[in-house]
Amino acid sequence: MEEILLHQLLDRANDIFCQVGVGLIHEEQLAAALDLTPTVFRELFGNKSNLLYQATQRSMQRQRAEHDQLFANLATPVECLLALLHHSVQELRRSPHYDYHVMREHYPDSWELLQQHLYEYSSPLLTRLIQAGIQEGQFRADLDAPLIAHIMLAQFNLLIDEKFFPPDHTNQAEVYRNIYHHYVRGLCTDSGLRLASPLFGRI
Repeated sequence: MEEILLHQLLDRANDIFCQVGVGLIHEEQLAAALDLTPTVFRELFGNKSNLLYQATQRSMQRQRAEHDQLFANLATPVECLLALLHHSVQELRRSPHYDYHVMREHYPDSWELLQQHLYEYSSPLLTRLIQAGIQEGQFRADLDAPLIAHIMLAQFNLLIDEKFFPPDHTNQAEVYRNIYHHYVRGLCTDSGLRLASPLFGRI
């Protein structure tokens, strides 16, 4: 299958998982939603677990490309960090039923891929932005950038823990916004706040 067509199928699968949830939809329903016969579905993806893994990989690639586009038009680390958080909030708003706990419990390979993305991509990215912001006087000089990045990722994992924030009763995007809106504000110097103030209202 041509790579472009495969990417289109994976993007559609991601949209389905975001809107319906990972746990609720069955392989036959996925095949029908992708306009594939069950036989072709199995030939392409094998099963739902493999489709979710490939779709998660595709989603990670898309996020990285979108981050690059965001940062290309921004001048300062504090703007980049806030744009990154805004992007994440928008992702959550587009994924109202994405049940991460189902992924963790029933699709461990995809869950591990997500965790790998957070700690091999997101953590270094956050660390670089915070370090650059410290050097430019936008974030407080006493911050430990790797530790702050680690705390931010721990907060995200707390957000998607259904014991604390049941997805059926929680607006995850609003919880995320409230966590980071105030947390990042506390990292800023007066100079950083002056740069960031117009952006906080967009998150």
